[in-house]
Amino acid sequence: MEKINCPLFEKKTVLKNYINVKDYSNTQEEFTIVSCETTGFLFTNPRPEEKDISKYYDFEDYISHTNKQSDFISKLYQKVRTLSIIKKYKLISELVRSKKILDIGSGTGEFLYYMKSKGYDTYGVEIAKKARELSIKNHKLFIKDSLSSLKENNFDIITMWHVLEHVYDLDGYMKKIKSLLNDNGILIIAVPNHKCFDQKFYGKHWAGWDVPLHLWHFDKESMLKLSNKYGFEISSTHPLYFDSFYVSLLSSKYKYNSSKFVQSFIIGLYSNLIARFKTGEYSSLIYVLKKSV
Repeated sequence: MEKINCPLFEKKTVLKNYINVKDYSNTQEEFTIVSCETTGFLFTNPRPEEKDISKYYDFEDYISHTNKQSDFISKLYQKVRTLSIIKKYKLISELVRSKKILDIGSGTGEFLYYMKSKGYDTYGVEIAKKARELSIKNHKLFIKDSLSSLKENNFDIITMWHVLEHVYDLDGYMKKIKSLLNDNGILIIAVPNHKCFDQKFYGKHWAGWDVPLHLWHFDKESMLKLSNKYGFEISSTHPLYFDSFYVSLLSSKYKYNSSKFVQSFIIGLYSNLIARFKTGEYSSLIYVLKKSV
């Protein structure tokens, strides 16, 4: 295990314990999420060393790497993913006309495959060997295992769908992404939002914490600070409506050992409604970033 300082602040600062959360999906180990007194940013600390993290991903229910479809939740995930991909395409097609896209954390390749069918020049990065091999075998995609060999100033669109919260070297990653994006390009980042209602309802059982796989726990303020630090500005934000329902199902399973479908649906719906009409704090948010002028 390793302890780290707040990545949004250059100097050492005071860290306070915010909440203790178990790895409910796999090992049942408990981890601490801390809050930086200076920036307010939440992150898992201490965290497993990078060489040890693979064991926490090594379980059958990690759907984005396996395409599992054997139970209700995994089947629901597949349905939601299909609808979300269509929404993502519509968002991107309205934002930028250029079509050279890099998807970081491309998983088993369904998003890139859809974008390819719409005429996009697609590239992906996926560190998980099994998921990478599935995307190449099933969809004939161009997928690398790291960012290192990619050409700089080369992409019109870079997407990270629920990936940034997993990244170890946040500083190095943000700098590299900026170098890969052309000057008029857009960076799209989707992450859970811990200020949503479903987190307040489920507390330490909220599936969006997902420790220790999620190293960083974002809200609007911390995403703004991260963007500004690396020379980006947030041009717009967009909700991922389905996430509140899926996260509520998982959270209910962690809290009650049962998915409680009716309650989960009600909590997911209420979370979206209170976000739309009052707080703006959806379960997950898409941030559209552009390089600062």
